[in-house]
Parts: sequence; structure tokens; C-alpha cells
Amino acid sequence: MILITGATGNIGTELVKQLVAKGSPLRVISREEKKLSHLGPEVERVIGDRHEPSVVQRALQDVEKVFVLAALFDIDHEADRLLINEAKNAGVRQMVLISSGTIHLAEKNSIGAIHREIEMLIEESGIPWTFLRAGGFMSNAFQWVDTIKSQAKVFNPTGDGKFAPISPYDVAAVAALVLTSPGHEGKAYDLTGSQWLSIHDQVTILSKAIGKPVQCIDIPIEAAAERIRANGFPEILIQGMRDVWSRTRSGEGSFQTNEVEKLTGRPAQTFETWCYEHRAAFM
Repeated sequence: MILITGATGNIGTELVKQLVAKGSPLRVISREEKKLSHLGPEVERVIGDRHEPSVVQRALQDVEKVFVLAALFDIDHEADRLLINEAKNAGVRQMVLISSGTIHLAEKNSIGAIHREIEMLIEESGIPWTFLRAGGFMSNAFQWVDTIKSQAKVFNPTGDGKFAPISPYDVAAVAALVLTSPGHEGKAYDLTGSQWLSIHDQVTILSKAIGKPVQCIDIPIEAAAERIRANGFPEILIQGMRDVWSRTRSGEGSFQTNEVEKLTGRPAQTFETWCYEHRAAFM
């Protein structure tokens, strides 16, 4: 049995689909039952809060492997600590964690430091682990939906800086592979897409996909920080994003790998493909 946390997110949704297609025994944990209503009877459900020991214990019953989407807004890692401790007590044989490429900046970047703290909690538990250190996600473009619909504009704090965004589909494909095949324990995979793109490049591609002209407007980093602060982001994550934006703008800290193709045997999805698959969200 595989337990999936974050099953209703961009990665988790894709992972559940792929594991169901493989016929893997599967259980998901979520606070909101209605978000799981689309799942078939082959997927077991545990409804409840990951901060509640009884909920986590029930979710882990007869589970051999756990997919962990860390609770980044839970700065003290209470939910993740509970999950890891109970997984150890339950005899879980592998934890697969969605980590971040910012791990390589660790002490220099608060987001990388938070992810590294969670990695270390798993390492110290003694449970065999696999870390998937993803770069920027293509699905971050969903943050532009409101301004594209209302103003036909995207506001960009990274200038012409380029990075290699990855599709949640590809992250899920790698996660499904490492959860269902041996030989990945104790390994950390750096995952990116195959294309170096700026936000300007991405907006041009998305504009073509939705058949609507969209402007990409550069804004100061502090202005972008105020936007996410207004949306309730914790200050420690805002600091991390400011650092990422600054490094991207100056061409530092970005990386590109071909791990997706090496592991899955097929090229990583292009941003153009992702845009056409999700174009309805922007229209």
C-alpha cells in the first residue's frame, strides 16, 4: 500500500492517476473529502488533519511507502514531524519527498533551508528515502490566471532571467517510478524541464496557446513581494522568493538536468504542451 499526501495538488493529482493506471494499491489523506469525489473506489481515503495523531495512524495502517508533499506553511514542521515519526513506528519502508532545487542554496535561501530541514528529519528517522528536488514548476503559471483574465497582463519580477520549468506530470512520473521500482533508496534527483525559458518566453508561448495577446510587464522584486504578502504568504517564504527572483534575474542559481528522460525513458514535457493541456484555465 502507498500513501499519498498532497493528493489534490498539481503533482499529487497526476501521481494518483499514474499509480491507479499501474494498479498500485493506493490510499490518500486529505482534509477535504469533496476534493476527492472524482476518485474511483480503488483509491482508499482517509479524511482528516495531518496534525492529528489518530488520523495519521489510521492513514499509515498497512502502508509500505509514503509520498510526502511537505507542508511549507507549517514552519515548525509539526505535521511532517508527526507523519515521519508515525511512519517509523508503522514500519514504513520508503518515503519519497518532493523537495526543491533551492536545497543547493540551503543556508543562503530560506526556502531551501526549510526543505533541507525536512529532508534531515527523514534521514534521521532511519526510514529509507528518495528526494525529488524539483526546479520551478510550469504550473506556477496558474498564478497569472486572474491578471490574464482581467488585464491580459503578467507581472514579472525576474526580468529576462531564464530557468528550466518542469511539468507536474513529469515530477509525478518520476515519483511513480521510484515508488514502484527498486534501487532508488538513498538517492536525490534534481528534476527540471528541458527548455531554458524566461517568464517573457513563457508568456509568449501561453499567449499563443490561448489565442489571446498577453503582455509581460517587468516589476521590481519588492512589488512582487508585496503581492504575495497580501495573499498571506509567511515572511520566511517571501524572503526565499525574493532571493530566487533576484538570482533568476541575474542568471544565478538556475540549473537544468535530463534526469526525467534518464529515469522515465522519455523527454520531459515542453511548456507549450503544458499550456495547451491547461489553456482552459486561462480563458
